[in-house]
Amino acid sequence: MLSGLLQANDKNNFLAFLLEATFAYQFEASGLQLQYEVKQSPDNASSIDFLLETASKTRVYFELRLLQQDAETAEAIAEQLEISGAYAISKDGAAEQRDILRLQSTILGKIQKKDGIPIKFLKSNADTINLVVICVSDIILEMADPEDCRLAMYGDRAVRPEARRDVVGMFQDIDLAQRPDWQPLSDKFKHAQKTLHGVLFLFRDELSEFPNWSLRSYLVWNWKLLNEEEANAVAQKVLSAVPLEKS
Repeated sequence: MLSGLLQANDKNNFLAFLLEATFAYQFEASGLQLQYEVKQSPDNASSIDFLLETASKTRVYFELRLLQQDAETAEAIAEQLEISGAYAISKDGAAEQRDILRLQSTILGKIQKKDGIPIKFLKSNADTINLVVICVSDIILEMADPEDCRLAMYGDRAVRPEARRDVVGMFQDIDLAQRPDWQPLSDKFKHAQKTLHGVLFLFRDELSEFPNWSLRSYLVWNWKLLNEEEANAVAQKVLSAVPLEKS
């Protein structure tokens, strides 16, 4: 991991390795040892970023991703900064909806191909917990919050009316008898609902500065795959290393 960080040849690659290094450091500093680049079975073609084995023999897998500002917004900000040294950008509900849908697509892209064929998290045993870990500090004009996380995973019904964006959540129960038009979404989310136990959303602490990031987190669980007792046991470990997002 450190070799990749030192040899990174572009900004995005460097930031991705920096996120991995910061995540690993916070676990190590909390006395929790992570294994790097592991496979759930020898015949898997693709490895998973990190594995935490708990004292109770539960194997917690973490697959990381850094999600940056969308290209259109980033270009607009860069252009304004070059011209005037300042920028002013706002997003309406439709633009925020696009960010949430992009967030969902990014999470799915970590575990399956565009055609839905699974590539990671092929096991969902009783002693296995699968988590996608995604840093969202840069989206929605660096104003993403836990409510956006719940919206992405549980849909409109999980958030305040004013925060709803006509979004179907990845972990949401879909009643196809009532909404047959949601069949494509049901198919799209099928692998995630069967194998992904939750998503660990990361936020960079507002007081930390690049490159010395400090990460905070918010966990959203897939209650189809685990109960509250199981979730709390894992959360206790994770939150000791990556504390709960203050908002």
